[in-house]
Amino acid sequence: MPLPRRRSSFLGQPSSERPAAASCGRIGAAGTAAPRGVFVGSAPPVGGASSLGTRVSRRALGISSVFLQGMRSSAAPVLPRAGDRAAGPGAAAGLNSCLMEYRDKVRALEHLNQQLEDQIRLCLDRKASSAGAWGPLRREWEDVYRQVSEAILDNARLMLQTENVQANAEDFKDRYENEQPFRKAVEEEISSLYKVIDDANLTKAELEEQMENMKAELRHLEHNHEQDVRVLYSQMAGREVDEPDAPIETSLDQILAYIRSHWEKVTEKNRAETDNYQLECKEAQCMSSRLSPEEEQVEALKAECNDTGCKIQSLQAETESIRALKRGLENSLSDARHWHDMELQNLGSVVAKLEAELADVRGEIEQQRRDYDTLLSNKQRLEQEIGLYHGILDGEESRFLPSEIPCSGLHSQPEGAANAPAAPDSRTNTPGPPGQ
Repeated sequence: MPLPRRRSSFLGQPSSERPAAASCGRIGAAGTAAPRGVFVGSAPPVGGASSLGTRVSRRALGISSVFLQGMRSSAAPVLPRAGDRAAGPGAAAGLNSCLMEYRDKVRALEHLNQQLEDQIRLCLDRKASSAGAWGPLRREWEDVYRQVSEAILDNARLMLQTENVQANAEDFKDRYENEQPFRKAVEEEISSLYKVIDDANLTKAELEEQMENMKAELRHLEHNHEQDVRVLYSQMAGREVDEPDAPIETSLDQILAYIRSHWEKVTEKNRAETDNYQLECKEAQCMSSRLSPEEEQVEALKAECNDTGCKIQSLQAETESIRALKRGLENSLSDARHWHDMELQNLGSVVAKLEAELADVRGEIEQQRRDYDTLLSNKQRLEQEIGLYHGILDGEESRFLPSEIPCSGLHSQPEGAANAPAAPDSRTNTPGPPGQ
């Protein structure tokens, strides 16, 4: 900021005013006026008010104290007293020379003050220009500050994400460790289910074999039924009818009991082998390492715990396998029962049909028997009537022959008489063959 110019240096005061301004100094002991100080570009402060035109120090002016002392000593002329005014023109000449020196020094100081003001103005202009150059630097600084703040936020965000990822990794690790026992249990269940599947396949094969046997038995029953029907049709006139044999019962309970006993034996065998293997492992461990009694007890307890856990797991697996086998057998049994019920229903319908046919055949046989009985009764009645007719005819012949025919004609007439009633006899004997 440029300094304002004051009257003493910048307003162009005439040189005649400067000695008057110089008379404002203090008066020395000899009655002479001594200047209070050197002021650059401004008057001394009035009433204690400060301004930019303050006193210039010796250090700021670059003037040595010796020079200032000489200036003070030369700038404070000793004015003659009132009693010495009559000293003559020599005193006036000395005073004029002192005033001229003082004026020259004042001019030198003004020139120096002007140079200092120029330097100060130049420095202020430089500072103003440098202050004007702070705008781009401030923008760059703001950009850098914003980038740094964004980088700090990104770093904090990345640290938070890293911590979250680490926490998630620890959670997954804990979950994985917790899921390991369940995984082992599921694998054991799957292995037991494979065993159950094998057992079910074996049971399926046995049931298929039973189905084949039952189909063969059914074909045999159909063949026997056809033979029985043929025998019935061939013996339509007979009274005795052969009754069909009762159906043969299946032995599914025996098959289930056999399967149960077989798998119980296999389970006992596997258990005995497992116990023997565990005993051998225990003996090998005892022989390989000799521990203290307490450690042996601890190891024994651990082994017992492991054995107990293994037994519990094996028993659970066996229980699950037995339950699965039971469910499979129950399902197969229900399927077999359903199939047997269907077969029995089919066979029952066939038997009912055959019984209906047999009842029809029996009814036809009874009807034929009744017809045969009626024909026999008719034949017997006709034979009785024929015999009666023969008796009547014989009686009539015996009554009419002795009176009408002579002796000679008796030998010839009986043949004619015998031939005469022979016609009705042949007529009456005509119904005989149907009766026979």
